[in-house]
Amino acid sequence: MKTKLKFVVTVAMGTSVFLFFALANKQSWQLRSYQPSRAPGPLSRNIFPNGSGDKTTPDEEGARLSRLLQEFTGSYLDIPADNETATSADFTEFQILHPGSVYRVGDILSVLIRAKDMRNREKTYGGDFFRAKIYTERTKSSAPGRVRDFGNGTYGVTFRLLWEGDVTVSVRMVHSSSAVRVIKRVAEGFPFNRSWYQRRYITGNKSSTGWCSLNPNDLQIPEGGGICDFSDSYAGVEWYCQRPEGVACKQSVFHRHNGYLKEHTDLGLTEEEMRYFKFMHRRNGRGLEAIKAEIQSKNSTIQVAGNSSGADEEEQLPSCRPGLPVPVPSGYYRNGRWVSRVCATTRLSPLEYKKCLQNKILDFLGDSTVRQWAEFLAKLLNMENIPVPYFTSATAGPVHYLETEWNITTRYQSHGPPLKTYTWTNATLLSNLARIIDSIPGGPDRVVVVTLGLHFSNHPLSVFIRRVRAVRAAILRLRSREPETIVVIKPPNTTGASFNHLDEWPLFQIYLVLKEMFSGLPVVLVDTWEMTDCQFHEDNVHPTNDVISEEVSYMLAYVCV
Repeated sequence: MKTKLKFVVTVAMGTSVFLFFALANKQSWQLRSYQPSRAPGPLSRNIFPNGSGDKTTPDEEGARLSRLLQEFTGSYLDIPADNETATSADFTEFQILHPGSVYRVGDILSVLIRAKDMRNREKTYGGDFFRAKIYTERTKSSAPGRVRDFGNGTYGVTFRLLWEGDVTVSVRMVHSSSAVRVIKRVAEGFPFNRSWYQRRYITGNKSSTGWCSLNPNDLQIPEGGGICDFSDSYAGVEWYCQRPEGVACKQSVFHRHNGYLKEHTDLGLTEEEMRYFKFMHRRNGRGLEAIKAEIQSKNSTIQVAGNSSGADEEEQLPSCRPGLPVPVPSGYYRNGRWVSRVCATTRLSPLEYKKCLQNKILDFLGDSTVRQWAEFLAKLLNMENIPVPYFTSATAGPVHYLETEWNITTRYQSHGPPLKTYTWTNATLLSNLARIIDSIPGGPDRVVVVTLGLHFSNHPLSVFIRRVRAVRAAILRLRSREPETIVVIKPPNTTGASFNHLDEWPLFQIYLVLKEMFSGLPVVLVDTWEMTDCQFHEDNVHPTNDVISEEVSYMLAYVCV
């Protein structure tokens, strides 16, 4: 049976807005008990089922993306739901292949991971989620590695050796295959309703609130009311909200996110399943997060000598311009600075950046991670925050900055629902990315930065793909009418967040899909997943300022050539 959200309430508006927020948090505002919206099906490797929700998926692109995800995120067929056969981070080990070899800068280092279970037995199937990097702590040098699942309990990792000295390999198990099985089961059983969204309507001096969802079947029709369809097929958006009795859909004024289903009570995780994760403390009780355990090796450090020619790889790179091929990895850290392997970057002083950006407008569109870029740039260039009468919230924007001497303007604006902001946000100003991009004139003095992904991590991947297709089409239209417009694509970064919110297993799939769907196009890719995958800080959905500085500097290298 489909899960229904039954929730409508009418509140008289007082002189203070605080009355509304107090009422919004009363115990009487509870959702009804949850059941899976459909019975969990078999754990399929195909992420593009043939349901009506995927009718817009072209077969060829769907097959290509599916193959990509199978290669890098593993197989989930027939993973036993047994704690003793779960992968053990303590017994799992990795080894450097050919450890006695002489390594030089530019060589490829190969590593083999051998997964073992809780009884120290070798695993015979894949599905574990590992992350790997090489690093030299003394020089703050590091680079990400690409992990491939061979489907038989072993995994291969390759690294490009990019600097001299002692280089150490680090492998972390983010999730065991048993944990991935649980994540997959929950994603299939609760595809749309793990996050709670609300819409607030204003009628005269009263306000009414109803629940919202990506799927209208998750919403129960309120008594005397109905369902508002706020979908926008042109922008790849499906969005529905309850309409309380006595109001019209056009009276919808505010949007907010209002929490998640709880792992143990609402999602039905057993005590054994919860042991596949690590407990974390949060405001409303305990939650679950990835274990992210270090994997051991008898020999994890090698010595790397300079290459035979003595040539510096980055000196042979082309000037930065959109559309350049992106190698793996796209760059690495050396002395704490990001060194691109795509193009020859140049670092400028704040004054030089001002001269370069004179008379330019930069749009930062998407979520709070790209808002960090706008805020960092505003501080770097000493820009003023320009108040606007239609400001909604710091989360959603729009936020405008201006540097008057050099006439530099920046804007941050979020994408539309699903948008996880706990602050009531003016829904009438929440526009969809495709339409925002269509409204941008473009030209040689326009830079458009787009990110998408974080707010889609606990919804079906097909929802994200549909949205990206619409955004990609809008970007191609922009480039067609103004080819000199610089468009920058920012994937999601690593997060270190919880099972139910921004988990890295679905985010890694989102990252792979986003890269694939923009490959070969005349855009700039700032690979923020790689830049945070090998950082020297703990994972955080909002990276530290030194990481943001490297991301923004790399982006500006394509503007200030």
